[in-house]
Amino acid sequence: MSLPRGVVAAGVTPFRADGSIHVPLFAEHTASLLRSGCDAVLLFGTTGEGLSLTAEERRVALEPVVDHGLPPGRLLVGTGSLAFPDLVELTRAATARGVGGVLVPPPFHIKAVSDAGVYRTYDELVQRVGDADLRLYAYHFPQLTGVEVSFTVLEELRRAYPGQVAGVKDSSGEWDHTETLCPQFPDLDVYAGTERLLRPILDAGGAGCISATVNLTAPLAAAVRSGWQAGDDVAALQDDLAPLRAHIASFPMIPALKTLLAHRSGRDDWLHTRPPLPSLPDPSLDSLAPIDRLLDETLAAHDLRTPAREPDAPE
Repeated sequence: MSLPRGVVAAGVTPFRADGSIHVPLFAEHTASLLRSGCDAVLLFGTTGEGLSLTAEERRVALEPVVDHGLPPGRLLVGTGSLAFPDLVELTRAATARGVGGVLVPPPFHIKAVSDAGVYRTYDELVQRVGDADLRLYAYHFPQLTGVEVSFTVLEELRRAYPGQVAGVKDSSGEWDHTETLCPQFPDLDVYAGTERLLRPILDAGGAGCISATVNLTAPLAAAVRSGWQAGDDVAALQDDLAPLRAHIASFPMIPALKTLLAHRSGRDDWLHTRPPLPSLPDPSLDSLAPIDRLLDETLAAHDLRTPAREPDAPE
């Protein structure tokens, strides 16, 4: 089984004051995203500060999330690592836990990586993991990595590993690119990197979105997805969803999300980041309050339940 199609939150990772992962809050937040309508949650992606975490930290933190009673098939795990053995180890461990897939960016620590180098990375990863249950999702985010996952690479991977190469997250922000991926790779699950494109990508035959701001907009994004599946007119929902994404994205994304989550939950644990992100609270984020109000007003206008204040996670 591959990851469910639809709305996937790129989950935020909470830390304790000493910089370690706050595992109980991490598990509870993941569960709350699924309760709020997400079809799946990405753990340890860009939004989850995944590359600021060691492979061992991610492996250890994944265990209690699954043991929390969450269905592992609804989890996508970011296993990207600069050290190739770490990438293999974490991908193997996540796959063994039965997750819905792993999200892997191309290698970006070497300048001007060729298509051959990108293909070799994914090819050797599949071979060394050596598990037929592996479901690999390529992460195309050239603005961040400086490296593309080209159509040529995707075609070669699909041909070599049709049962294990499951999809691609396209965070390029270029709709022409995303729209072309869908019909060219109909057997791959293509996810947009923003809920701003949720309805368009569903219309184009894509799988849905994997988005950072779904940490907050999950009920509205889920309503777009469920309404679209039912054949309803979701234009008004999508028209309100897109500006929320844009407002939040006008701030530094991870600090903004953590500040809003801290405010909405009443938990200062959300106000911890790892370098190179700024320490929180950050005075530059004081103007987030209107976005918080707009989120509640928008959900109320569509008769959607405002996400409950997260209960205190056990220490």
